[in-house]
Amino acid sequence: MKKTIVFCLITLLLAGCGKNQRREKVNNIAETVDNNSTQVTTTPIKPNINVYIENSGSMDGYVNGNTEFKGAIRDLLVLLKHYYGEGEKIKVHFINNGIRATNTQADLATFATNINQLWRVQGENTSSSNLNNVFKMILDKTDKETISILFSDCIYSISGRDAEGLLSDEKSLTKDAFLSRWRQDSLKLATTIVKMNSKFNGTYYDKDNRNTPLNGKIRPYYICVIGNNDVMLDFNSKIPLEKDKIEGFDNKYVISTGAADKLYYSVLISTDNVGRFKAIRGASVKEYVHGIEDIDMKSRGRDESVGNKFTFAVAVDLNNILAEEDYLLSHENYTYADNNFHIKEIKRVDKNNINASDWVRISSANPTHIIVLEATGTAISDVKVSLKKQMPQWIEQTNIIDDKNIKNNLDKTFGIKYLIEGIAEAYQIIYPDDKNFFEFEIKINN
Repeated sequence: MKKTIVFCLITLLLAGCGKNQRREKVNNIAETVDNNSTQVTTTPIKPNINVYIENSGSMDGYVNGNTEFKGAIRDLLVLLKHYYGEGEKIKVHFINNGIRATNTQADLATFATNINQLWRVQGENTSSSNLNNVFKMILDKTDKETISILFSDCIYSISGRDAEGLLSDEKSLTKDAFLSRWRQDSLKLATTIVKMNSKFNGTYYDKDNRNTPLNGKIRPYYICVIGNNDVMLDFNSKIPLEKDKIEGFDNKYVISTGAADKLYYSVLISTDNVGRFKAIRGASVKEYVHGIEDIDMKSRGRDESVGNKFTFAVAVDLNNILAEEDYLLSHENYTYADNNFHIKEIKRVDKNNINASDWVRISSANPTHIIVLEATGTAISDVKVSLKKQMPQWIEQTNIIDDKNIKNNLDKTFGIKYLIEGIAEAYQIIYPDDKNFFEFEIKINN
């Protein structure tokens, strides 16, 4: 009888161990599946990339001689080759009244060097081009797995005395081109417009088609990159269209849809603060702090004569925000749900300037920026910060509607504001409530 009881106990113990082992194996499999699932969902689509270079007569001056325009094409194609490979994925075209493909798949790195030999073909009508037709042709070939890149001076061709009225007409046609494309496939397009500078050796044609010779003068042109949001995020992370990365870079504006779904942010308890506070337990975990309480506006060693106000810092991850760095760092692009705080400073994250206890909390999230918030008075409450979607100042500063005396306006582009407004207004029509790149809220119990 005792032997039977012992045998049963041993059997039960072995069965229990087997169950535990099986449970551990099942859990491990689940973790593996979860990990694999995460990898699958975050693996970006390898897009098709179509590069279009406008070769109408107004663009000739950018390819005469050793120009930054050629350098930018070289830099971009080398980066595309490195990150996306050669072959059928990357194609280069010339565009004017039509599209002409080039056979460059095997020689992307040297394309810019040989561009003059490829610039014209017999019978090609390149005397002028209609910019809105150019965008229509490009948009028609842009789908969810295609990124389109246009090199152009982005100058509308108009004829008549009422320049402002005619430019408004062209803007409406630009808006229509983008709206029509959205209606076809419900794309979530992002459009990046990069202002570039290059030496220009050729003839400038003003709005009345009068010509002015310009030799060795620096003139703006533009790179327009259009693609679906998800492939553009991957593209922007790989291809840095910014200063010191592409020759002749001047400025950039990103027009996109949607806000950040899961923006990482965390209050820094011991960094860049004036005053004392602690984390609200219910609004905090190991990786972040979303609320503060027990605020003491006085701090040890504080110089009252300076008049410093209560200040605290928030670390945020802006890696997936489709906006240029200058835009992210500009205070005027942010809004507040309540005026009890304002932004005192925005800066890049520097581990050396962050308290060790704060760094332990935020390091796994790899935040990119720190936003320092300062109270505007003694009555403080919850604060909500948003990054607005609005047109940067450089566009207005670059625009000109009378280009008859272009030698005194070499850094200006005729009608560029109208072109960019046409694109931006199309986005506003499709997404009327899409006004911010992101927003975050800090709970404050005072």
